[in-house]
Amino acid sequence: MTAARRSVLLAGVLVVSASASAAAQKVFTPDELRVVERIVGTYFEAVRSLSAAQDYETAKVRLIVAREYLARSWTFWTRHERSDAAKMVTATTAALDALDDRMSEVPIDPAGVQAAVQEASARCAACHAEFRVEHPNTGTYGIKPGILGEPAGQGQP
Repeated sequence: MTAARRSVLLAGVLVVSASASAAAQKVFTPDELRVVERIVGTYFEAVRSLSAAQDYETAKVRLIVAREYLARSWTFWTRHERSDAAKMVTATTAALDALDDRMSEVPIDPAGVQAAVQEASARCAACHAEFRVEHPNTGTYGIKPGILGEPAGQGQP
């Protein structure tokens, strides 16, 4: 194993270790969901750009964080009795696992990695289309009105 590879692997272990206690926390409120989704979005965007540049080792470190935080959002949807959303989180988490598998192959197939990135992106987009609304002024996402049973016009920011 090269020194550079060991350094990237060590960085990944440190990131996972540092976020392990945070990843074990459950998401209960819309504010907590907003924070988790912001983290997932930031890290997944890094995965996309790093994998496009074929920097798979660094992309895997970012993917680990995105996947662990996404999985936390399952609790939110389950608590709010939205099994449809929880199933979408599970499917998207599986897509991120498949992407991780693609970036772990020897040798790595760049086309296969990009296909897995596109699949994961499509899963994210499908969930957002169903349950989330983008605020045009900020570019942030909130929960669509009515998703949590509140009257129309009372959706979460």
